[in-house]
Amino acid sequence: MLSSAQVLGSARVAAAADLQLALREIADQFQQAYPQHAISLTFGSSGVFTSQLLQGAPFELFFSADAAYIDRLESEGLVQGLPYDYALGRIAFYSRQTLEADTADVAFLHWLDIRTDASRLSIANPRHAPYGVAAMGWLSGLGKAEQVSRYRVLGENAAQAVQFVLSGAAEAGIVAWPLLKGRDDLPGQAWLIPESAHPPLNQRVALMNNASPAAHAFFIYMQQPEAKQILVRYGFGLPD
Repeated sequence: MLSSAQVLGSARVAAAADLQLALREIADQFQQAYPQHAISLTFGSSGVFTSQLLQGAPFELFFSADAAYIDRLESEGLVQGLPYDYALGRIAFYSRQTLEADTADVAFLHWLDIRTDASRLSIANPRHAPYGVAAMGWLSGLGKAEQVSRYRVLGENAAQAVQFVLSGAAEAGIVAWPLLKGRDDLPGQAWLIPESAHPPLNQRVALMNNASPAAHAFFIYMQQPEAKQILVRYGFGLPD
């Protein structure tokens, strides 16, 4: 094991909030394999990170939940090399109540029928969180987007939208599946929403112009089978 003095470099990584569980595990695995590199992870909204990077934030590697944000940074000349899609995001309808339903559509419509005036529905803010855009796309397909606007609560990012339901601040949510899958401590139930029922969540990663050797190494490591297996275990899809 290397001492702190022997660590050759660290990478400041900005990552979409849906990666909070999966990317921490991948980073731990990476640092065991390459102890000369350190990874510093910051999680949040992809849109907010994009604004910060446009204003000179010192992140070296950016995992976005929407490829369009990487395209914007690339168009501004802030990205080096070739970005790639590392995952496909998935959303789920999550209710603290136990509902008799086999699919997300049926569960959500049932929840609408039994909700009270105090009930709230949590989604990530669609103004800057791709998971919020996907959630609103699904609601639009069901013809319910306008109706739920009266009682939805907006999380700053995908993780906060899940936390609102976990804490009881909202009774249900349309939230990031990778933050639910595999957890055995969830109150209530979650139903995975078909990919075809919402705008795609093509998640892309890019190296910024200031990327260190550690950032380069982690960028490459994310393409390895070990990293991809962790992503799949947490409920992400993989690009073709």
